Amino acid sequence: MVTGKRMKAEDRKVLILEAAIEEYGRAGMQATSTEAIAERAGVSQPYLFRLFGTKAELIAAAIEHHTTQLRATFRAAAEQRGPDTSALEAMGVAYIGFLQDDANSLRCQLHTWAAASDPAIKDVAQRTYREIWDDIAELSGASADEVRDFMAQGMLLTILGALDLTELYGDPLAVAKEF
Repeated sequence: MVTGKRMKAEDRKVLILEAAIEEYGRAGMQATSTEAIAERAGVSQPYLFRLFGTKAELIAAAIEHHTTQLRATFRAAAEQRGPDTSALEAMGVAYIGFLQDDANSLRCQLHTWAAASDPAIKDVAQRTYREIWDDIAELSGASADEVRDFMAQGMLLTILGALDLTELYGDPLAVAKEF
C-alpha cells in the first residue's frame, strides 16, 4: 500500500490490528503467524513486536479492537433506532449486519471464546464478553433473562454464520425482530 504519504502511527496501528483480526480469524491463536500479520499490514515483524511486545499481546489488542467495533455497532443501533423498535431488536439487526459485512469477525469471536483457557487470551476474552453483555443490558434496559436470550440468539447466529448454515435459522432479520 504505497500512497506517497507517510501514514500516521495510529492509522498504522489500526491497520496492523485489522490484519491481526483477519489472520487470527482464519487460523486461531496457535496457528496465526506474526509474519503473515506483518505482511498483510505491510510492516516488518520487528515493528509488530516494537508496538505490541508479543504475539499474545498483539492478539489481545486485536480482540479488544474487534470488541470495540462491535460495541460501537450496538451503541449506534440502540441510539438511532426508531420509536417502534426495541433496543434489543435494533442491536440484533445491527449484529446480523456486522456478521454479514465481515464473516471473518465470526471466526475471530469463536477463536477467542475457544481459546479462553489459554492464559494469554482468557482475561481479554472474559473481560470483552462481559463488556458486551453489560452494554446490551445498559442500552436495552432488558432483564437478565432477556439479555441471556439475546446473547444465546447471537451465539447461535454466530455459529450458523461461521458454518455457512444460516438457512437452518431462517430469515435473520425476522429472527432479530424476536429480540
